[in-house]
Amino acid sequence: MPPGIQPDAREARTDGAVALDRDIIFISHATPNDNEFVRWLGTRLTGHGYKVWADIFDLAGGTPFWISIEEALRKRALKVIFVVSKASCDPGRSGVRNEISVADAIKKTLKDPEFIIPVRIDDVPFDEFPIQIHQLNAIDFTSGWGAKLAVLVDTLTKAKVPRTVTDLGAEFDRWRKVSVRSDVVVERGEEPLLTSILPVLSFPDDISFYEYDGEKGAFEDAVRSLPHPSAMHHRLMVSFAAADEIQARLPPGLTVALRGTAKFRNFLDGAVTDPIGPKRNDANNWAVRMLRESFEAHLAQRGLLSYDASAGTVMFFPKDLLPEDRVRYVNAKGKRTYKQVVGFSKVLNAHWHLGMRAVVRLGDVPTVRLRPYVVFSRDGRHPLQDADEMTKLRRRFCKSWFNHVWRPLWQAFFEFFGNGADAVQIALGGDRHWSVAGGGLKLVAAMGMPLDLAVSDDEALPEEPDEIEDDVEYSDNGDDA
Repeated sequence: MPPGIQPDAREARTDGAVALDRDIIFISHATPNDNEFVRWLGTRLTGHGYKVWADIFDLAGGTPFWISIEEALRKRALKVIFVVSKASCDPGRSGVRNEISVADAIKKTLKDPEFIIPVRIDDVPFDEFPIQIHQLNAIDFTSGWGAKLAVLVDTLTKAKVPRTVTDLGAEFDRWRKVSVRSDVVVERGEEPLLTSILPVLSFPDDISFYEYDGEKGAFEDAVRSLPHPSAMHHRLMVSFAAADEIQARLPPGLTVALRGTAKFRNFLDGAVTDPIGPKRNDANNWAVRMLRESFEAHLAQRGLLSYDASAGTVMFFPKDLLPEDRVRYVNAKGKRTYKQVVGFSKVLNAHWHLGMRAVVRLGDVPTVRLRPYVVFSRDGRHPLQDADEMTKLRRRFCKSWFNHVWRPLWQAFFEFFGNGADAVQIALGGDRHWSVAGGGLKLVAAMGMPLDLAVSDDEALPEEPDEIEDDVEYSDNGDDA
């Protein structure tokens, strides 16, 4: 690879302003290792109206290689998407290293701390990231390309990156020529994109405040065992549940009485004055936790089990919850099919289980974002207790899980969760509930890869790893979980 480009800030004007002709999203990646992902991502971002530049699309034959890259990066790039992979993190890949070095210099010149957006596409360890992106939040596409595309588009939208492609037809024709050249079929026309987002459809109207009589520590201990979520606010208990169902589960010597009821919206705004409610930040934190716990309780009622991961509670499918451990659903092509949500790896001597971690987000558009998680057990029910072993198994077993595995797993989970309904009501206590969509939010791209749908829905079980890593010990004992 040529010595490449050196960072400077010559695009800055003498008055301190920056040239206003930056209009592209520059994708930096390792060629040819990451080309397939870049073709997929570039097509979809273009379909969303963004102007995208990547060397595999924009370097015509005879074009001086580094001059074109340097011009695109220094003068045109509004954001840089850095594709993080084992190949791009290889210290020997001087071309990619030069690009990220220049991008880091431009970031400082533009005074844009979010100029570089890392996207991780394989199991390269985070501690091997180039130093320029070590402190940046990477979007992890290893859990599914389609699901994380929505997160990336949301990031670009929040950063106010303009959608400058007004003539999608002309831009599409440019991509078509490149795609044909790259043996990737791209067609003009809508393509559905499945996300990991469940839109919140409704919240309860009210929330209640309860006074209690009894020793504070004993009451707080008792509250932890209640089936419905709650929060303590000084000498008041905040809950959606009714007084009688709370009282029925308290031990002798403890009583509760309704102190007041407030509109849930006022509660979130920190505007409850009688009784004096929590401040807005506390109210939102409590609401997020109570809603999340009720979501987890709903999944538990459906038969899922819990695993306390470092990032939070994961609800996973136990073995034999479903016939043959399968969920039947209709895939993106309209075909009735199925997907395993529990399986057994002979190589790892462990059961794997599809799990989900819920992240509730309030705001103008409340959502429940689901984070996929693969849990391992020896007996089909009890997760491994060694967190390091769990992590090693997951990295080993799931390293080749891309869209052909993740998308049908997502569709299977949504089919199980919604059970054919457009909305799912989640109990909060008493007669109060909140509701979310019965399936993941779907986006529509203006262009797509029709063959992508043909290879992304796979009924087969995930492939076994080739061999066991030397640094992982596997027990033949079936009861060590």
